[in-house]
Amino acid sequence: MNDGPATQPIIAALKKRLSDGEALHRGYINPGFAKLLHMGGFGRNFVSAEGCELVDERGRRYLDFVGGYGCLNLGHNHPGVRAALHAILDRALPSFSQVECSPIAGMAAEALCARLAPELRRVFFCNSGSEAVDSAVKLARAATGKKRVLACNGGYHGNMLGVLGLTDNPGRRDAHRPLLPGISHIPFGDVPSLREALRWKDVAALVVEPIQGEGGVVVPPADYLPAALDACHGHGALLVVDEVQTGIGRTGKLFAFEHAGIVPDIFASAKSLGGGLVPVGAMVAKTDVFGKAYGSLRTCLDHRSTFGGGPLAMAAILATLEILDREELLAAARDTGAYARDRLRALAAKHPRIEAIRGEGLMIGVKLRAPALPVPAKVADMTTTLYAQYVAIRLIEDHGIVTQVAANDLTVLKLLPPLSVGCGAIDKLVEALDQVLGQAGMVGALVDLAKGTLKS
Repeated sequence: MNDGPATQPIIAALKKRLSDGEALHRGYINPGFAKLLHMGGFGRNFVSAEGCELVDERGRRYLDFVGGYGCLNLGHNHPGVRAALHAILDRALPSFSQVECSPIAGMAAEALCARLAPELRRVFFCNSGSEAVDSAVKLARAATGKKRVLACNGGYHGNMLGVLGLTDNPGRRDAHRPLLPGISHIPFGDVPSLREALRWKDVAALVVEPIQGEGGVVVPPADYLPAALDACHGHGALLVVDEVQTGIGRTGKLFAFEHAGIVPDIFASAKSLGGGLVPVGAMVAKTDVFGKAYGSLRTCLDHRSTFGGGPLAMAAILATLEILDREELLAAARDTGAYARDRLRALAAKHPRIEAIRGEGLMIGVKLRAPALPVPAKVADMTTTLYAQYVAIRLIEDHGIVTQVAANDLTVLKLLPPLSVGCGAIDKLVEALDQVLGQAGMVGALVDLAKGTLKS
């Protein structure tokens, strides 16, 4: 598609201001975030991206192992998704008319359900993972008539006020109290604790990640989800699975709950569902569960979204699902993920600073162990917190590899590369990590960073 008259001034202005991102964010968006990126060595102006690579304004190339926190399973700017979006824009379909049953929304729902168990046949489209999880909790409460909700220690389910109480991160959560009442946290992967929490039969749902992402890429026991589903159903509760980060092929299955052989009552999807170019979320529910809440003329309008089911987002979903099949990306995630974990475990045998390698498919966590230092307690505590982040700084600065730590466990380096990442890129990551962990003078630099952070 050629740039029209309206877009040409925008593109021209953008080209002139590619170096102004940090200043603009400090002035108009979030000054603290801009400062944090700068302090952490992540202040970059990326001007283009394709596949697994980012390019900054100096022309330096970077391997992206953050993947938009799981948004970029297809990589940056996949041509198939771009072509689908251009085709929809050229067609000038109505957007958000609110008085029609959109055919393309129906097609996207049909394509998604065709890949799921036959019980899962009700899809609600929204705009983000937080909204999808929020919608799932609302549905569970309405369908069961119960108000109490269980979540897991270490879990992360978004930042919107409705789901913030589910997220186990007191630093982000507690300043915003009072939160949604009736939420209790239980140990992740612990079925006896779940049964104890369910025993009063007042729980609407357990909300759980099949693998905890921001909790540090924690994989539960293989029998946990089946046992959790049985326990919930035995006490009149529903199982809600948060697949926002684990879904769309990340773990080698379309959705990670498939590894456990279960069919959840409700699950939430988002992030890579939009092909890395359009924000979109989806709540998918069993037909009978959805019907109990929204199945009548009286209740069918009880949960709607103005922007849900927009044609661009729906085209992105259709393209994403087709690309996953055509490029065999689920198999790629399994094979490349296994290769990556093998290489990283071999590295762990060499470096005592690596405590564990976790994950499934191309969702990988590298848990790091900070060195014990003869420094004041406050500085020692800060070095423990900053160690993995400092490793990430060295990877981007010295090797052009973008990584990040888990939000709820700052000792874990989280790897979520595009599913098309090759073994050559994995080798570069492992070689770079080997050099960083063996770097002379690293401990002294880490102590200086900790002292500077405490002062700020």
